Amino acid sequence: MAIHDLAALPAKSQVFVDTNIFFLHFQGRSAAVNAFITRIALGEISAYVNIQVLSDLMHKLMMAEAFARGYIARPRAIELRQWLQAHRQQAQTLSQYQQQCEDTLAIGVKVLIIGAKLMVDTKDERANYGLMTGDSLHVGTMQRKSITLSDIVTYDGDFAHLIGLEVWRPMDVV
Repeated sequence: MAIHDLAALPAKSQVFVDTNIFFLHFQGRSAAVNAFITRIALGEISAYVNIQVLSDLMHKLMMAEAFARGYIARPRAIELRQWLQAHRQQAQTLSQYQQQCEDTLAIGVKVLIIGAKLMVDTKDERANYGLMTGDSLHVGTMQRKSITLSDIVTYDGDFAHLIGLEVWRPMDVV
């Protein structure tokens, strides 16, 4: 198993996309990621996610927005929770993250469903590969849906040891 340069991903590829790729795009930290997102929007690449990816993305983007606006001192969930509890009437000022998530869906990513059976069955990925719950759901989604995906686009090193999984990674992250 090798880690491949995202910039070399062939046209017509079908890939599962991890949360951190979309986050890097919205943070403007990788030209290769921005080009990849454009390729999805143009229909050159078929991109798949699950609800876990979208939920994690929304969470990260909300924290990043709150941090950028100076509402929290560090992008940490506990600080955002405390700010929201103390400033409920100002919660609507955080809206960019929502638009970014809607923009992610609008480029044509396909959302694969996570059901109760998958939640239970991915215990095998957690036990056999030492994966965290979210990562195990990604691998389980890739392996157990009507379309079997063997390629993942991620900036996460936790997938590199999985046999049969091709990892595509941006090499230009700043």
